[in-house]
Amino acid sequence: MNEVKLPFNARLACTLLCIILIVYIARVGHALIIPLAFAMLVAIMLLPIASELEKWRFSRGAAALTVVLLFVLFLVGVLMLLGTQMGAFVADFPQLQQQLLHQLNSLQSWINVKFHLDSTQQMDYLEQMAMGTLGSATSFISSTLLSLSSLLVFIIFVLLYSFFLLLYRSLIITFLIKLFKGKHRDKLLNVVMQTRYIIKGYVTGLMIETIVVAIVNCSMFWILGIKYATLLGIMAALFNLIPYLGIYIATVLCMLLTLTNSSLATTIQVGSGLLIVHFLDSNVLLPRIMGSKVKINALVTILGVVLGNLIWGVPGMFLAIPFIAILKIIFEHIEYMEPWAILLGDVTMKGKKKPAIPKGPDPVSE
Repeated sequence: MNEVKLPFNARLACTLLCIILIVYIARVGHALIIPLAFAMLVAIMLLPIASELEKWRFSRGAAALTVVLLFVLFLVGVLMLLGTQMGAFVADFPQLQQQLLHQLNSLQSWINVKFHLDSTQQMDYLEQMAMGTLGSATSFISSTLLSLSSLLVFIIFVLLYSFFLLLYRSLIITFLIKLFKGKHRDKLLNVVMQTRYIIKGYVTGLMIETIVVAIVNCSMFWILGIKYATLLGIMAALFNLIPYLGIYIATVLCMLLTLTNSSLATTIQVGSGLLIVHFLDSNVLLPRIMGSKVKINALVTILGVVLGNLIWGVPGMFLAIPFIAILKIIFEHIEYMEPWAILLGDVTMKGKKKPAIPKGPDPVSE
């Protein structure tokens, strides 16, 4: 039976309709999809440890529960490290606010003398610049710090989903195999193996990078004698996880907080130091840690981060790169979608071999 090929206009309309429906479902179902997406990343990261425990005669449920509990202990340790400085910061916040206003008034007077701009014009410029950059960052921090109950519920669901993904991973793979035709089994398993390999390397690499950057930031702030050095250093390292945009948000916030209790020269040193650390991280540390695991061009990365922010806010900015990497793997294994994989990929890698995916045991057996 001959297949009826739709005209280009009809295929384009169907494609656009599918994209709109996907975005709408993602937007409406964010309460379910976001924690499930983070849980998938956590489960892939913890899978090697769970597999090793199973070799030591742990049952699958016991291994999954053990690795999730270890991850909880890691999170508790990080929160305890931040808690001491966060308490002092919250207690000093009213005083910091007054000091910031005093510093801004002094800065306004200096600008008025040097550039002949009165306070009204300066406030107009500040509102235009600050509302976009600081507004979103401040709202994110306030919503994160003040909505502790929502954050706790979110973490609980991520941990629960991670446990069940580890526990029922064979069931999920079997479902996917049964869902597709038998001739697509090898291609499907190859996609699963590549996804696991790339996402595990990406998440593990990001964790190593974040720890190294946090240590360097904290050391730099301690040397400069910055108050809340540990808090600001870890905060800057976490914002650095957002590609391209996070470092600038972190720099502005750290400079503002430094300005409340230090001189203008120290504030400039903080901003310059963060940008230097980011430059070294992007050009030296990140390529060595990440290697060729995720190759997505800069344009698609920026567009993905912006689109993730539009759909899911800050969590979408974190999830954008893993999602694009998974889409690229899927597109590479579907013949008529290969042009999209080329569009997402890094053109500088043209002609080079893809990174070898280590052969492991059958995903179903794991």
